[in-house]
Amino acid sequence: MSAPDAMPATMRRGAALVGLAMALCASCASKQAPPAAAPPSPAPSAAGSARALTRGECESLAQWILGACSDHANVGNTAQTEGFCGDVARHMTEDDRSFVTDCMAHVKLIDDTCFRSTTSVRKLMDCDAQVAR
Repeated sequence: MSAPDAMPATMRRGAALVGLAMALCASCASKQAPPAAAPPSPAPSAAGSARALTRGECESLAQWILGACSDHANVGNTAQTEGFCGDVARHMTEDDRSFVTDCMAHVKLIDDTCFRSTTSVRKLMDCDAQVAR
């Protein structure tokens, strides 16, 4: 009686009905709405992205820029990139911390995001050009 042909007709019909019921349940389940996805993380508010950087954030930004500038292959040895890197280095000496003062007055969180998105000196210069001074 292990072969399907050896089963009595009522058992075969019952097995067929169970199979049909299972197929219908699977079909119904696939048509249900998918589970709700996790809500996206909130975008930074305009006010938050317009916040000026703190002294510590400006000092960290200067180190980020100087790190990119120290990679001579990254600088490309053009007068513009060397001038930009030289200016940041000059304005971050112990005697002259004017980079930090200027940064605190003008660089916003959104600008910092631009700077931190790259280590290309040319692109860092583009970010610097976008700072509202």
